[in-house]
Amino acid sequence: MRVAVVGAGPAGIVAAKVLLESGFEVTVFDKYRRVGGIWSPGGCYDGLANQASLRLFEFADLPNRLHYASAIETQHYLEEYAENFGVLKRLRPGTEVVAVRPVDGPGRAGASGWLVESRPAGDKAAQAENEAFDYVVVASGAHHHVRVPNLPGRELFGGTVLHSNQVSAGTFEGRRVVVVGGGKSALDLATRAAREAVSATLVQRKVNWMVPERLLFGLVGYKWILMTRFGEALLPRYHDPACVRPIDRLGERVKRALWWGIARDMIISTGLYRLPRRLRPANPLPFHLAHAGVMPRGYVRSVRRGQITAKVSAVEAFTQAGLRLATGEEAAADVIVFATGHHKVFPFLDPRVRVHDSAERIRLYRGIVPPGVEQLGFVGFRQIFNNIMGMELSAHWLARYFLGALRTTPDEQKMQEAIDSRLAWQERVLPGSGGYDFGPYDIHSADELMHDMGLPSRRARNLLAEYLLPGGAAYRYTGLTPPRRRPSTGIVT
Repeated sequence: MRVAVVGAGPAGIVAAKVLLESGFEVTVFDKYRRVGGIWSPGGCYDGLANQASLRLFEFADLPNRLHYASAIETQHYLEEYAENFGVLKRLRPGTEVVAVRPVDGPGRAGASGWLVESRPAGDKAAQAENEAFDYVVVASGAHHHVRVPNLPGRELFGGTVLHSNQVSAGTFEGRRVVVVGGGKSALDLATRAAREAVSATLVQRKVNWMVPERLLFGLVGYKWILMTRFGEALLPRYHDPACVRPIDRLGERVKRALWWGIARDMIISTGLYRLPRRLRPANPLPFHLAHAGVMPRGYVRSVRRGQITAKVSAVEAFTQAGLRLATGEEAAADVIVFATGHHKVFPFLDPRVRVHDSAERIRLYRGIVPPGVEQLGFVGFRQIFNNIMGMELSAHWLARYFLGALRTTPDEQKMQEAIDSRLAWQERVLPGSGGYDFGPYDIHSADELMHDMGLPSRRARNLLAEYLLPGGAAYRYTGLTPPRRRPSTGIVT
């Protein structure tokens, strides 16, 4: 059975590896030249670094000993993984998928397979090639189609306007830089501008929580507090009752008290206590914890020294000098960088394949498959804090779904109902998640997929380890050997 995987980032690599082990014939399309995509043009901003501590950014079958790795170290790890498991042999680098459409036939879309149209990346005049596949896996990434606010007065500003993806070496040197945004990328780039630019200004509508590399006053890595079953038990209850354990039923008063202590610790451990109150998060934890990243080294110090001018305001318009803020202030700039996120869109998909609702939220069952569409799946759009683990488990779930080997597979109506219930929960607990971000629910998210696959969700040898050791790590999920299809018979074994 032939499978086309669209994208060779972490999601595409692990999806291809799992499908190959399941007996599928796999072809991986990627418009960039290097597997992994870390250094590909438009794939990230220059200076990107991994915010995962030891043993978090790794797949189950290849240990990664890197700790807050650089982008190039991360790239090398992904290339090694792709080489070790035969993915590189199935890769077509520099090949852009421009259309994926169902093969015409009776029944639901995709039931007769898919036509994939591709051409050399960047060459719109090239003759496109059409190939038929039985299945398609979309692993095109969630951080490529940039979101930039449409502000009035763009023609007035004579400087450079970029999205964070477009920042390259030398962009900031000797220039006045304004960074718009309040997430991890915005703080990263403002901290970098503090070192390289004449002046650096950060403009954010609200101050998000940032996680320190070490909690308990700098003594313990964050994964030992936030990425354990006990830590997740402090979150609002997960939407799937099958994944709720007795510890998740802690009283709300106990949870609030513990979160108050964690919040105080985070303010101290990140150094935010040294900044004015307006530059600290206004909402109590765990509100908007899904939008948190790891605090960039040097950010607080740069603000305290006046190397970063931090403003909390919306942006109203461009001016000749830079940007006008809702406060009435003007932020002068030679370079304006919008670290304002990305659209989760799939321009190559046939318009008959509906993936979004009217609010532009992604509607996928389990964050993996669209109801009513056959032989199509998505990997990398069920995001969690440790997203590389989420991608790997999604790939295992999808391989079993394609093979009809899940414990149960609901019909289209049940899928739609499950999506409605989950989206309502996300709007309440993870506002602004776009229907794809499960935020800090690493272990609960894993449990849900393990239950569907009929595999044990308990991954430790004793209860202390199960609840107190970091569970959101791939090495706990080794041995998920997928079923194989016998090529001659189609029988799953």
